Amino acid sequence: MSFNNHFNFNRFVRLFQQDLLINRTKYLLAILGLGLITYLLTYWFLSSSKSSIMNYAENINNLYMVCFVFFMMGVGVIVGTAFPDLIDKIKTANYLLAPGSTFEKFLVQFLLRIGIFIPLALGIFWIAIRLAKASLIPEMINGNQFFDPAVVPYFEYRLLVTREGKLWDIWQILLMIFGFFSYGTYLFAGTTFFKRYALVKTVVISGILFFSCILLSMLLSKIIYSAPRFFDIQFYAFQVTENFDSTEFSLLSLSLLSWVFFLPIAYFKLKEKEA
Repeated sequence: MSFNNHFNFNRFVRLFQQDLLINRTKYLLAILGLGLITYLLTYWFLSSSKSSIMNYAENINNLYMVCFVFFMMGVGVIVGTAFPDLIDKIKTANYLLAPGSTFEKFLVQFLLRIGIFIPLALGIFWIAIRLAKASLIPEMINGNQFFDPAVVPYFEYRLLVTREGKLWDIWQILLMIFGFFSYGTYLFAGTTFFKRYALVKTVVISGILFFSCILLSMLLSKIIYSAPRFFDIQFYAFQVTENFDSTEFSLLSLSLLSWVFFLPIAYFKLKEKEA
């Protein structure tokens, strides 16, 4: 079909509006559910750790980080369920035959699941976690210690990249940001590979790859460096810059560049289905 060969902005807008019209209830419930679960989980974490927070102020950053990781797992579920029409043969056929180029259909899902949803989700997290902190009440803990919620700092995103009052190095911040983004694009790409249980299969494969890399590292450490125990992992690292070694450079490069491969893979896999 001729419309599969070029991008048309008006047609793209119609596809985007159609998706919102059909799935608006699903998207709204996902956003509200994510916010509610974040609030309840954060409130539970803070309520059960009052003594620890009072005695060790740095623990609040760790709690916020744990909540953020759980939240991003929920975001990953939304991202990893893109292209919902590809799970059924009839729906797939109708979806692929709908007027619109492959790039337009790809871009609609990318914007909805990543370009728009993730910034919106980060705003929801900021609101929900601050509401959870505001819900804490003053009380006596352990019979002799007074818990004052006023001394607990409100969540700010800079707390995720701060340790002992000091901001992380730039490369560490980039590693975290692009690490989450690259893994999100990996989950997004997985939806074009598998028809059913795409999210589960994609996560399982990533787990297999991760542990395979660990086992390979253990094996190479045993062979090359004669590690005393098989479970010891040893690396020979060299300095790339004054405060930046080769291991850190490799991790940062993987984080920064992975998404560049995952997105084209998702696009061409979708295009392959239309062939």
